[in-house]
Amino acid sequence: MKKTKRLTGMLIVSLILLVALAACGGNANNNANNGSSQAGEAGAEKATVTMGFWGTAQDLQIYQAAADAISEQYPNIELKIKQYPSSDQFWNTLPGEIAAGVAPDFIKISNEGSFEYINKGLFAPLDEHIGPSGVDMSRFSESAMDIWKVDGKQYGVPNTAMPAMFFINEDLWKEAGLGEYPKTWDEVEAAAKELTNKDRYGIAINIDAYHITNIAKSYGGDWGNGATINSPENVQALQKIFDMYEEGIAVTPKSLGYGWDGEVFANGKAVMTTGGYWYKGYLKDAAPDLKYVAFPVPEGTTAGSTMIADGYVVLKDAKNKEAALQAAYFMTNDTVLTEFLKLGANPAVPGLSSQYFEENPEFANVQPALEYSTDFAYPAETKRFRDELVNQIESVVLGGVKKSPQEILDGIQEQFK
Repeated sequence: MKKTKRLTGMLIVSLILLVALAACGGNANNNANNGSSQAGEAGAEKATVTMGFWGTAQDLQIYQAAADAISEQYPNIELKIKQYPSSDQFWNTLPGEIAAGVAPDFIKISNEGSFEYINKGLFAPLDEHIGPSGVDMSRFSESAMDIWKVDGKQYGVPNTAMPAMFFINEDLWKEAGLGEYPKTWDEVEAAAKELTNKDRYGIAINIDAYHITNIAKSYGGDWGNGATINSPENVQALQKIFDMYEEGIAVTPKSLGYGWDGEVFANGKAVMTTGGYWYKGYLKDAAPDLKYVAFPVPEGTTAGSTMIADGYVVLKDAKNKEAALQAAYFMTNDTVLTEFLKLGANPAVPGLSSQYFEENPEFANVQPALEYSTDFAYPAETKRFRDELVNQIESVVLGGVKKSPQEILDGIQEQFK
């Protein structure tokens, strides 16, 4: 009888211990689901995480406010923001910083320049860190997630996705007495002739791979990841660019002493330009009285343009990858994305994306381009390709070299077989 009581007592104690252990395990799982990890638990060592980006003053304000608020969700993360002056300086500086071990822990980039650095192994795959960090990647649209996948591995936290655009200064258009806005590049060329005078050019065509690619896609062209650089469609697009420069109706920012096309447009030095959703935030600050209209990229022979997607990637040498991933994920919370939505960025979160055109009626004309806009399809050596494309075109437009579009693209194709 005593033996039975003793065994019964031991059994009760064992059950109590099992229940207690199960409760501890359940709490750990719940904490993970709530976004908690070592970086976010009270009493853990504080992790300092640095984010790098290039963008506008408006962007910086939003990011700094988010950095100041991150301790509300992750009390043991200190987030520092590093802004680079321009896209060129960002990409020219980053490789050296990575080599020297002084690069940010995570960065915001676009899909335009991401593939080369993923291919070179400079960014960390996130898959093994998603579970331990407790971030919920299911809140992003599948298409946005896929943009940041390479060989089945997830490399980015999606942020935004939006087609390229074509901007027209509404006041200067009306001042010139022109009627309907152009829908094709032939119509753009004709309008630019009417708009060009001693004070301004009809159109800014930034000699930059982004802008060139959008014109190429509007002629049915594509770089084919290096396989179709000298296609007839790309040649036709480049010929249209050369025609407008030869006619004296187009200008590139460099020839006016500006850093990018947005400055040319904001200062009234060109009436039309290709651009993107970031114009809204920039113009709000740089030219608040400027009235503009936005459309899809004009058609050459078809409707075509690029899809610009921003995302956050963790660098492979980040000291605390889980903390970096948590900080990157925090930058996609509803408060931050809503602020960017107001500036024209279309969130990669379906619930917020549905509000996009209600909050940004000036971009309503661009909505159809969501259906046909595609990735940039640059070669794996993206930076070398972009530099060579720009250098060759500038040599003709600015340097007076006599080369046809076919000769230029044939020469580049030889380098990227």
